[in-house]
Amino acid sequence: MGTLFNLFIKPFILIANFTRHLLLLLLLLLILYFIFGGQTITIKDQTALVLAPKGFVVDQFSGDPTSQAIDSIRGSHIPETRVRDLLLAIELAAKDPQISALVLNPDHMWGAGLANLREIEYAIDQFRATSNKPVIAMATNLSQAQYYFASLADEILMDPQGFLFIQGFGSYRNYFKDGLDKLGVDVHLFKVGEYKSAAEPYVRNDMSQEAKEAGLHFMNDLWQTYLTGVAKRRGLSVETIEEIIDQQAQRLIAKKGSVADMAVDSGLVDRIMKQSFMHKRIAEVSSFDDDNNHFRGIGFEDYLSMQIPKITANTQQIAVVVAEGTIIGGEQPPGTIGGASTSALLERARLNKSVKAVVLRVNSPGGGVYPSEQIRRQVDALKVAGKPVVVSMGNVAASGGYWISMTADSIWADQATITGSIGIYGLLMTYPDLFNKLGISTDGVGTTKWVGAFNPDKDLDPEFADLIQSNIEYGYQQFIGSVAAARNLDIAMVDRIARGRVWTAKQAHDLGLVDNLGGLQQAIDEAAQLANLGDDYQLAWIEQSLSLTEQLFVDMMAKASEHIDLSGGNNAFKLQKLLQPFNAELSLLLDAKPGEVQQMVHCMCDFNYIP
Repeated sequence: MGTLFNLFIKPFILIANFTRHLLLLLLLLLILYFIFGGQTITIKDQTALVLAPKGFVVDQFSGDPTSQAIDSIRGSHIPETRVRDLLLAIELAAKDPQISALVLNPDHMWGAGLANLREIEYAIDQFRATSNKPVIAMATNLSQAQYYFASLADEILMDPQGFLFIQGFGSYRNYFKDGLDKLGVDVHLFKVGEYKSAAEPYVRNDMSQEAKEAGLHFMNDLWQTYLTGVAKRRGLSVETIEEIIDQQAQRLIAKKGSVADMAVDSGLVDRIMKQSFMHKRIAEVSSFDDDNNHFRGIGFEDYLSMQIPKITANTQQIAVVVAEGTIIGGEQPPGTIGGASTSALLERARLNKSVKAVVLRVNSPGGGVYPSEQIRRQVDALKVAGKPVVVSMGNVAASGGYWISMTADSIWADQATITGSIGIYGLLMTYPDLFNKLGISTDGVGTTKWVGAFNPDKDLDPEFADLIQSNIEYGYQQFIGSVAAARNLDIAMVDRIARGRVWTAKQAHDLGLVDNLGGLQQAIDEAAQLANLGDDYQLAWIEQSLSLTEQLFVDMMAKASEHIDLSGGNNAFKLQKLLQPFNAELSLLLDAKPGEVQQMVHCMCDFNYIP
């Protein structure tokens, strides 16, 4: 009887219980929806579109879609704003007769890469040229990235208690050799390229001369791009801007400590206003809201929720696949590039008959060799399938980021993009001295001299070190050989400009590593041209997404959360995002399995987030 119950009756009871709980959950969600159901968003004439990025400006949200959506509702996520959402809102607003002005508010933007800021700059320039509508910035505190964003406006309004500080570009890292020596940890670095400096902190106490030389070379070029952009819009010379920055302390003292007065006097800001007067000024180019205390405005998120077009079936599509973050093996959530997961997205584009061309948006300092090669092979598979692939480089596409890009039909990059770093290295850590300090001995037998070669409690055998170095050099030859073949360059010439050296895209373009200087839209335009699509196509962003059930759940919870304060402090989130490159580097080291040296094409040159 018990067997009969387990075989036939118990499963039905379990199914009935599951169904009952599911129905109760759906009923609860429906109740929440009807109780907290949001109001329809409407827009009136003479409305200003407000671009107020929150957190970090990125190409792709971080984390898997479900966790990301739920964390967003709870207020426990790292705030991020996708640059493509800002660009789309600007493009739509230029043609919208109800939008009378563009308002830039950088107060809640924590950081952005210069290449992404220049994408926004290009879009605002187009907005201004095609619509003849004014662009006004209102700000309290202005960091370096925030100021560049605000400078895209025709007029900058600043709070009298505001703060502005521009510091330039630089790279300072911690170096661990002495500390590791005290712990009894020996770090064995195998690399090719005197400029490949990503692993220097583990084997040195300071930055090598080669790293300093190469770093200053690309940073100075990047800094000139920043200064030129600001100077052009503020009607000042680059030399004047440099003088203002150098004299910030003296100028501030002369204005008795008022940063706002110093900013206006220097020509960096136009007017000093308290917030209520800012609203009145912006109302002059839009209108007052119903309460007559604020200008009539709509946030770009709400604006897009009214506007975003849907992809229709059987339409010719250009697929955009984003590869953002460190490149690691296997399945990885968005914000990190997984060898398997990013390859799967490219494969989806290849198998989708509606997709006629692909734009790969790369924003990565690199990572593991094999996952980089996995992704590059999918780029080649798309080309074999007759689908053109155009790479659009974001803030950084260096080392492994360049590896996954090099065989595309065409490479576009902004002149502020950081690229190159064509080199390879491997790390192996051993700690026999630590074991000796602890009084731990190692002994045993093996059938060959190679048994236990990877054991971290043994000294590294010199012959085994030669074996590893030989394999690293082979990987480097594969890298530069592939670059030479893909870019139609002489291999000796590629070797001269590689060796782990970092370049700005402007420099890389002169060297033949990049085809064209421009942004994402230019890359999309070329993809359409290569696929002979003309203007008859739609963009399809191929990425991980929520299922229908997950989306229903998230939407309903979002409605409910509008009436509940689930938010918390954000300083921890900001720190977490700024430390993300270091966490990713650590994960690469920890990803090495016993019995292998992790080969890496990684560049610690990540300027993704200028504070």
